Amino acid sequence: MHLSNFDNQGLDKNVYSNHDEQQLENLISNLLRFGVIAACSTVLIGGVLYLAQSGMQRFFEGQPSVLNAPKLMISGVLVGSYNSIIILGLLLLIAIPIVRVILSLLTFVKQRDLTYITMTSLALSGLIYSFVTAC
Repeated sequence: MHLSNFDNQGLDKNVYSNHDEQQLENLISNLLRFGVIAACSTVLIGGVLYLAQSGMQRFFEGQPSVLNAPKLMISGVLVGSYNSIIILGLLLLIAIPIVRVILSLLTFVKQRDLTYITMTSLALSGLIYSFVTAC
């Protein structure tokens, strides 16, 4: 090893870098794992409530969109509306990749890596743009 790889206390700089990267990878993998579990569980709970309230109907009736009124969705979740609970689960599922990109962006800002900051910012802006224009 070259002496430039050591900091003032004689510790290898690469160990810190690898440890920080490993922590980030663990955080992101836990976010993806538990986020998907939470989102799927939420949709499942909404689906069970839907079946419990409407029975085994052979037809589907369109419902008004609560995506246009976030307060309506939140109040619907609080009163146990299956529509709102299913939509909350889907929104959680959509939010997971956005949060993952934000975590990556913060990490690259901390590392001061301009190339990855630029690329991650472009990816984040694309995600946000597509989410905003879809609603």
